[in-house]
Amino acid sequence: MIEKAKEILKTIKKIPWKEAEVSFYVVRRKLVSRSATYLSKQVGIHQTLEKKLRKLVYEKINDSNEVREYDFNTADLNDGELLTIPLEENDLLQILEALQGTKKVPFAASKDDLVGSWMYIVRLDLDVENQSPLFFARKVSATWQAKNVSSWRMNLVWKDNMLVDLGETVVLPIDKKVDFFSYDGMVFILHKVNFETALNFRDGMKRNRDEVVQEFETLGIFDKASEVSRLVGDNLRHLRKLSQVKKAGYYCQEKYMKRLREVNDQEGWGLEYTPDGKIMVTERNIKDVLTYLNNDRLISLINSEVYDVDVKRKIG
Repeated sequence: MIEKAKEILKTIKKIPWKEAEVSFYVVRRKLVSRSATYLSKQVGIHQTLEKKLRKLVYEKINDSNEVREYDFNTADLNDGELLTIPLEENDLLQILEALQGTKKVPFAASKDDLVGSWMYIVRLDLDVENQSPLFFARKVSATWQAKNVSSWRMNLVWKDNMLVDLGETVVLPIDKKVDFFSYDGMVFILHKVNFETALNFRDGMKRNRDEVVQEFETLGIFDKASEVSRLVGDNLRHLRKLSQVKKAGYYCQEKYMKRLREVNDQEGWGLEYTPDGKIMVTERNIKDVLTYLNNDRLISLINSEVYDVDVKRKIG
């Protein structure tokens, strides 16, 4: 997957997006039983803003060079770094399908269609046969919420050497940042926290929790697999780690689980097992259990010091 993402990024960099047609959408989010649905509306924009948005896209893409696979516990990104994840693995697919469907996206008719938006998405299209569109998105700030654009606020601009009152004009800020963009089935992430917040990733991690606990039950790894679900609960740190455990899949490897018990006994890590070989998980050891299942207790080859890590990169 990572090689495919790198090739897609190279392709994106070669496309003359400064010549593209620009479309602007605002997206509202609604949560029902922890499941998110999204409603988009297209917004007409002035050609000056179109030009600025094209420039913004060009600059962000041009500055992006290194691509890493998305991981629930990925460290903060450095300048020029991107995380990548397939489009079908997150809620953005639902949004983009609506923007590219046969049903026309309605235009915003009043300021009420803008206020309270969850994110905005910019679409770039080139009049070239078989050319896919590029989408980039930004999670909007709290200043887009109704309470922050109320009539008591005075909106002023500096013009002709004086402050001019804009009256009841609604001011919705768009900064020069991009949280993530999508092209040809891949999503490239510049701001991990905003990406996860915008696309309801906590609920995705909860689904991962339920799925992996069911696998624990089937494999007979724990004395009471349901206790893992209860102890992880809504704790974001534990949810991230458990999602990482599911992705790594070490718990499915009989050899790994056997070796875990041997090392636990040798090093005195403190894991307790039932007579029939099942791990006993408690509130006291849940953090360690998740660490061991994700192979996150590591030893330095240089000085033999032992570390528990949240983020690691496999070499080779």
